[in-house]
Amino acid sequence: MAKAPPKSKSNQVVTKNVSAIHISAGLSLTQRKLVNAMLYHAYDELLVEDTHSINVALLMEMIGFESRNQDHLKKSIRGLTEKSVEWDIMEDDGTSLWEVSALLSYARIRKGECTYRYDKSLAEKLKNPDVFAKINLSVVRDIRSTHSLVLYENCYRYIGVGQTPKWSVEVFRKLMAVNQLASYQQFKFLKRDLITPAIKEINKVSNVQISLETVMSGRSVVAVQFLVRPNPQLALLGMDSEDEISSTAAYKALLREGIGKRLAYEWLKDFGEAFVLEKIELAAYSDARGKIKSSRSGYLISAIKNDYHSEVSVKRKQQADTDRARLERRKIESELEMTKKQLREIELSYRRNCIELIEVAFKTLPEKEQSAVSDIFKNGFPSKIFGDDFVRNQWQGRLIFSDARKFWSSRGVAFPDPDVATQGDSKRTASQLRERVKQLEGQLI
Repeated sequence: MAKAPPKSKSNQVVTKNVSAIHISAGLSLTQRKLVNAMLYHAYDELLVEDTHSINVALLMEMIGFESRNQDHLKKSIRGLTEKSVEWDIMEDDGTSLWEVSALLSYARIRKGECTYRYDKSLAEKLKNPDVFAKINLSVVRDIRSTHSLVLYENCYRYIGVGQTPKWSVEVFRKLMAVNQLASYQQFKFLKRDLITPAIKEINKVSNVQISLETVMSGRSVVAVQFLVRPNPQLALLGMDSEDEISSTAAYKALLREGIGKRLAYEWLKDFGEAFVLEKIELAAYSDARGKIKSSRSGYLISAIKNDYHSEVSVKRKQQADTDRARLERRKIESELEMTKKQLREIELSYRRNCIELIEVAFKTLPEKEQSAVSDIFKNGFPSKIFGDDFVRNQWQGRLIFSDARKFWSSRGVAFPDPDVATQGDSKRTASQLRERVKQLEGQLI
């Protein structure tokens, strides 16, 4: 799956094996930039994925390739697969190690996607954390000279030391891939036409400043050394500065699991801390039970991509769902109880107002007529229970309230509309409250 690099160009820092930096085969500037950009894009999955893919437009932007002619790009990539690359590693103790390989074992461009593959032994070498040197891609894309880029690559790994080792002029020519060119055999021409222009460009556009020191034997220069220090005007931050994501416990846990910074950052940005922590716990749980056949970091990558769930996490999720449902039910029950209480208060208040109107109308009648009206009302009940309620409580009886209101309404008493009655802080009418009670009771079924 192709991934875009972080948006900030200053954060694009590729970790590059020292042997890849000390490459002695002649590569064009475009090819050297491709090596850096493709390695940067594939780095976090070098050991867990055989094949890597990147959008061609994105790749071209990363290397500062302004031409629309992809034939040149294809030619440059083809060169990375065809050329045998020889490393003559100059180690700090002065010893050398020789190796040979192809930079890419396979490449394809199809439908706007560039797919490529590294030889397994090369991928392991590029991933080795003991021999890293950081190369900032936003610097690389601005460097226009191949010699400047090669010198930058060879010097930048020593930014923490402050100076490179002392390289013999012969070794330096080989590191710069000009040892076969007659025009650079004399040091004065090597310095004038290569070293001085390269230093000038590096100091102008990069995040470091370098200066040349020479070792003399008599009147001849026999070795060179470069002083390396940060450029205060163009210092680039890289991925080592903390922000809201990289300071989280989940981010640091991913690094402990062997996940690269860029991939860890993207996971937390895309999936969130809780999701990632769950997968880290799952990887640890599966590893402890011997269920991981590959590497733990590889299993973790698959767990996040495919959203694996352990028995523990499934049960925990089920319990969380149960607790959430229980809490939601309690909320509904609480609202239902409150709504019913408001409805009872409204109904009680409305009943009192209506009874007052009935009693006022009844008392205004002469005594003989009061008795006759009471008999008429009592004799209209279909059941004895209503009549008994009227005998005991007169017009205040709860059972006969609805019939009493209809009876007196037919005799001209004007009662308020029950649907506009409200009570207390509630702004809902009785009918609205009844509807809400019905909804809440339906949710509890």
